[in-house]
Amino acid sequence: MQNTLHSSVRLLIWFVILLLYSVHANDVKLCSEQESVDITNGIDYGDGSVLYRGVQYSASQYFQDGNVRRGCICLLRQCIFVCDADEWASVGLKELYANVSDATGGANHKVNLAIDSRYYLILEQPPCDGDWLVLEQDHVNITSKGDLSLNDYIFSYPQFCMLPKNEIGEFHASFCDPEISDLPHQIYAFGFLVSLPFLVATFVVYAILPELQNVSGMSLMCYVAALAISFLLLAMGRLDIYDYQSVMCRVSAYTLYFTLMASFFWLNVMSFDIYWTLGGSRGQTTERMKFLYYSLYAWGTPFLLLSLILLFDHTEIISYHLRPNVGEEGCFLKEEKLTQSLYLYLPLLLLISANIFFFVGTAKRFSRNLHENVVMMNNDSAHQSKCEHDHNRFGLYLRLFFFMGITWSLEIISWLVTEPNTASPSWVVYLLDVSNCLAGIIIFYLFVCNQRVIKLLLQRFIRKEKTSKDGFSEHTSAKSTYVQPNPCNRVINMVDAHEYV
Repeated sequence: MQNTLHSSVRLLIWFVILLLYSVHANDVKLCSEQESVDITNGIDYGDGSVLYRGVQYSASQYFQDGNVRRGCICLLRQCIFVCDADEWASVGLKELYANVSDATGGANHKVNLAIDSRYYLILEQPPCDGDWLVLEQDHVNITSKGDLSLNDYIFSYPQFCMLPKNEIGEFHASFCDPEISDLPHQIYAFGFLVSLPFLVATFVVYAILPELQNVSGMSLMCYVAALAISFLLLAMGRLDIYDYQSVMCRVSAYTLYFTLMASFFWLNVMSFDIYWTLGGSRGQTTERMKFLYYSLYAWGTPFLLLSLILLFDHTEIISYHLRPNVGEEGCFLKEEKLTQSLYLYLPLLLLISANIFFFVGTAKRFSRNLHENVVMMNNDSAHQSKCEHDHNRFGLYLRLFFFMGITWSLEIISWLVTEPNTASPSWVVYLLDVSNCLAGIIIFYLFVCNQRVIKLLLQRFIRKEKTSKDGFSEHTSAKSTYVQPNPCNRVINMVDAHEYV
């Protein structure tokens, strides 16, 4: 019985091998029909290669389509699609000029693609899910790889097509402008608008509670205000409220750059303030002067950066490729790696690095002084309360930095590894963008939804309600009878006031 089973298994294995061997590898469709040529009448070589019209195809460069053998010419030549070439399909195209660059991307020279052996012309229009946009002859620049280069955009050969010369002898090209889904933009806009009320609520809570309006609280208010305006402008930009290159689009873009940079610098201020105050450093500067210095730094530096952008955009100081070109391609900086790295991501990277330094330095000091603080806290309740407050404050801001800093750090990494204007962003990029959109909810949870702030809010509104009721009762009693002043009332009121503070 066992021998019979083994024989059946061996027979099944040999059957599978014969079945796989009967399916020739060249029956797999290696390329589309548009990108292949009929090489059925080609010369067969003993090694499996085929020679057809001076082009030799290896066994992995052609396939069998029924009774027709098709060679993938685009694997051996740089294919160029030609639109509106129906009249040339039977006789062939003899002239098709374009500006072709060398391997370094420079030294453009005019080349007849129809007779150059490096290129193969496909006299058909490639598929396109959007609209075809026509380029003038001076802008038709073909790279050494056969791609179309347009203002730092790279279109591969299936994304554009050449046009035969017109009546006056000019050559043009068309590129496919695909229809971009508005769903990601709507999701981002929804995230920004959902987060916006939480940022406003955080600002209002700290504005109505005088107990929170110290240097750290005022810094948080400035940070939240800058971030709220940024989120509002980002949501409006995602919803395409403004027309490109309009005055309102440019004003919104410049304002967004200022507020976004200001939010980064205020986060840096809060990181430094914790390092300075909780790390053991002390100075003669008053709290008011310290906040003034912080404001000059956190508002002034973004204003200087904005002034540089305005200067570069409206003068000839630097070359065109290095300019921010705000409002040219959208209501923000030009979508180019070099531009965005110079004016946005490089300052952001420096600020994040500084924040990491401040938090690591503060954490090391806490760790080094932990034993000393434990000994002092056993004998001093005031010192114990202060250490607990400092520790809670450090943990609070550390969580804020972890969420905002790490998220923006991953944003920089995703920006570095993603090629602009080519492939669609991955789900990781969308996840990071959505987490940035919902930052207002996290900030509200960290700085408002805690025991101390909720207690202050309850005390403020309960005290206000109690004061109004007491005032109404005293006013009513005064109309009826005269109350003899009692010194004990003053003592009771002072105790109540101390309790609520």
